[in-house]
Amino acid sequence: MELTSDQLSVLAGGRGPYLARALRWIVEWGDVMGAKRLVRCTNTHALMPVANTLARGASAATLAQQAEELREACQHPTAPGCLCTVHTLFLTMDPLDVPQNDPVQIEVQRGIAELATRSGFLPTFTCAPYLTGNVPLKGEVCAWTESSAVVYANSILGARTTRHGTESAMAASLLGLVPEFGVLLDENRKGTLRVEVTAALTCPSDWGALGYVAGAAAGLGIPVFHGTPRPSQDDAKQLCAALATGGGVTMCHIAGVTPEAPTLADAFHGDVPSEALQFTPETLRQAYLSLRNHTGDEIDTVILGCPHASIQEIAEIAALLRGRHVADGVALWVNTARPTRALAESMGIAQQIAAAGGRVLCDTCPTNMRIPARRLVTHGFKQAHYSRGMIGAEVIVARTAACVRAALAGKWCGDE
Repeated sequence: MELTSDQLSVLAGGRGPYLARALRWIVEWGDVMGAKRLVRCTNTHALMPVANTLARGASAATLAQQAEELREACQHPTAPGCLCTVHTLFLTMDPLDVPQNDPVQIEVQRGIAELATRSGFLPTFTCAPYLTGNVPLKGEVCAWTESSAVVYANSILGARTTRHGTESAMAASLLGLVPEFGVLLDENRKGTLRVEVTAALTCPSDWGALGYVAGAAAGLGIPVFHGTPRPSQDDAKQLCAALATGGGVTMCHIAGVTPEAPTLADAFHGDVPSEALQFTPETLRQAYLSLRNHTGDEIDTVILGCPHASIQEIAEIAALLRGRHVADGVALWVNTARPTRALAESMGIAQQIAAAGGRVLCDTCPTNMRIPARRLVTHGFKQAHYSRGMIGAEVIVARTAACVRAALAGKWCGDE
């Protein structure tokens, strides 16, 4: 890799041992990926949570070492001109009386959050940073960690980010540099799979179904959607989350929507394939059925807001709950970012959810926290996919209204 004299100086320890190590991370990563140089990065979304329940069985010494490494990173200011937000946690800093929300780890996390804020990070603690003010522009080079957010940044906003891990995103935040490879380059943003959509997509969960099917078919490629209506922000959020769940997708194109793909031909750089994956009404129906593995209808958990709910979604949920109450024995979780919850509280809709027996949860989600569930209902294909392995729950994925009906009844009532 070709490095500048300033970069070589940092690598040699000119700005201290930690930044030398951080630069070594991204240089070695870039070498493996075939990058020829480092380029300036002006936007990051970094992961800096204490391990908590993620590290089951880890020793106290291991947890302490991981937290100390985060503290060391936050001793350095974020790169000038780089907007840096923080990804979700594995606990919530709200009072929550469950054993998975370890008070000791909460205090450690609070301390790291304070250090991160002083360093220049914005501790939004959300998997959907574009809902809390981090909205990069077309062509802006970013370093984002959360897989669904990466797809959203590339596909909906037209920004450019490869899929990052904890170390690379932290290094990019402090150095303002990333290796140039993958979808940072024009030639690697060309579509690889044509998806013709004839099914009616009537809600965000339907878009999630589309993403789940297309992600599995595309693998590590770039699907291009043709024939869809223009998605809402919530539609796009579910599409992008499911694409990165069904497969390892980094970006997609929606012809006429993605900033660099005003036409189908543009999405494929002029080379439109004759064959296409057909997403029909039957494909849509089968996508929902593929993530319904319940052996009974009684439920104990409903999870909404994966990725984190927008203010519009919270308003919809509150309206569906108004004047009613969640069934006994059912936990209704609505996950969102702290700024979004503050807005919901100012509007009175968070209080309506609480009055109905629901809980608006910030910083994380119950599955990230490993809060157990026996049988859950969710409107997110990503949540449905991962809940099975992460907490061993039986799962039903459905549209939002059907999820709320299940929460009120204490059982799965069907789609209608």
